[in-house]
Amino acid sequence: MEKRKNTKYVGKRLFWHKKEIKEVVGLLVEAKTDTEVELIFDRILTTREINDVARRYKVLKMIEEGKSYADIMTETGMSSSVICRLSAKCGYGFQKSSGLRKPRSKGASSRKRTIKYKGVKVR
Repeated sequence: MEKRKNTKYVGKRLFWHKKEIKEVVGLLVEAKTDTEVELIFDRILTTREINDVARRYKVLKMIEEGKSYADIMTETGMSSSVICRLSAKCGYGFQKSSGLRKPRSKGASSRKRTIKYKGVKVR
């Protein structure tokens, strides 16, 4: 099986091209208007890929809002395995785990939760 020159595989998984990803992120950061970002997406991604990114983002927002997997599946058309994978990657919610939003400060409304496993307090 012939491999492309710059493509690296670890097992059967494609190894990310970190240099190229950094360049694309740099292009997006340098874009000054929404139109410039749209042009970059339009040239790099197909319409389907753009819609998939948007649907995945919508799934992350719905997970953060506390929606059920059934509601998310119905509204977005994504499979439960994709929803589960996205949820696992962003366990604290997308905005919190990415640093886009600061977690709530502890105040009077916060409460300490205890977790029990088979009758034993874990936390």
